Amino acid sequence: MKLLDLPQAVRERRMFGFFDDFEWYLAPHRWTSLTSDAGTAVAVGTTTPNGAVVLTTPAVDNSECAVGTTTRPLRPADDKPVMLECRIQYAEAAVNSANIFVGVADTLAAADLLLDNGQGPRPGLHGAGLYKVDGESTWRVVSVRGGVPLITASTVPAGGPAPQTLRLEIQPLDASVAEVVFHIDDSQVRDAVGFPVKHLFPLAACPALQAGVYLKAGANAAESLAVDYIALYQLR
Repeated sequence: MKLLDLPQAVRERRMFGFFDDFEWYLAPHRWTSLTSDAGTAVAVGTTTPNGAVVLTTPAVDNSECAVGTTTRPLRPADDKPVMLECRIQYAEAAVNSANIFVGVADTLAAADLLLDNGQGPRPGLHGAGLYKVDGESTWRVVSVRGGVPLITASTVPAGGPAPQTLRLEIQPLDASVAEVVFHIDDSQVRDAVGFPVKHLFPLAACPALQAGVYLKAGANAAESLAVDYIALYQLR
């Protein structure tokens, strides 16, 4: 008698999620684009190897675009950890001017996720992510539940000619709080004095969250960011 091997997808049935290599991009479908500002675009990179979706702004200060999941499929809770990983590449058109966010949020593909002029995450945000603001050249990390955000600055340079892989993990400790850990190129993010960064994230009444990538120009220069892939998983 020959036994049927369980397919890999069935073996991993305890997890919800996907790995999107962006061989094609259609919105709205799995993803929805923010392209409200004139001249912004979110589209497949026709010359980008391995498949990618490219976010582009015009040469207009504070113009913005984003790609986010069409639904809000994530809700961190006890025994339901979340993981998002994203590989991106960008080189700033104007020195230290781009504003970028990679992560999860209650309203990610919406205007002013990051405020104008390098002011960082908007008030009232729920979520967690890695981001970079106008006027700086290194990554920061943030976790927030609608109140004052918990923000930690890293010493890791943001952007450049080589791609960077950003990952966040939301691991519940109990029914009330989760631990958020951030990685860049498989190394845990450390603060300015070298300590590994871990944020505590309250779980009570956590809203459903989107996942995605956000880009805002910080000067009158056109910015472009390529997203190679996004991997998103949560335990059912």
